Amino acid sequence: MRVEGRSRGEEAVDPLRGELMRLKERGCNLLVTGAVSESVTARATQRLLGSPVEERKRLVTLTDTPTSAVDSRLPIGVSADDADVRVIERQRVERSAAEAVERGDGGGDAELRRLEGEISRAIASLDDGSGFGPAELRLSVDSIGALLETYDAHRIREFLQRVCDTVEDSNGMGHYHLPLSDDSRRVQQLESVFDARIELRQREPFGPEQRWHVPGYGTTGWIQI
Repeated sequence: MRVEGRSRGEEAVDPLRGELMRLKERGCNLLVTGAVSESVTARATQRLLGSPVEERKRLVTLTDTPTSAVDSRLPIGVSADDADVRVIERQRVERSAAEAVERGDGGGDAELRRLEGEISRAIASLDDGSGFGPAELRLSVDSIGALLETYDAHRIREFLQRVCDTVEDSNGMGHYHLPLSDDSRRVQQLESVFDARIELRQREPFGPEQRWHVPGYGTTGWIQI
């Protein structure tokens, strides 16, 4: 949903839209649901990582997608080689965590701790020393589903809560893909960690669509991405 450029009068008429603007201004974390194709996920990620004409610091974390696919997730005109872009690949973190366990340096969630550390360090490296403006920092995690294949929901919740806190402390916007139906048990187990959910779907001939679920305010209608 596009929530920029609204006047205070418009916010009063549309409190849900006003709440989305406030989430963006103070920092927020969004759970992205929907059993959709890779192309729909990529398109939603492009939008959530922010307009290429605005000043943004982007961090893409890939848990089950090859690094070669990262450009399809970045906004048009933005490259993984740009100074304000960071990419974290789970496969590399896994190798580091496995080595730590062999040395006796990590427990059963060594990989999650190292992945969290990589995210924190990448965010710090994007900070030029003056901090981040509202929603300047954008984080994408694709996807939680891959992590749930290895870890139980309790450990994933703890990991997500720590990452979400880091993003919010930086006034950022994080979004985390869980490619399952919005009413699935996994979504219900994790949704309370997040400020809101974005549900994706694809219908022909309309193409990819989204709707927002904001606790305390309700659900938007379906709109094209």
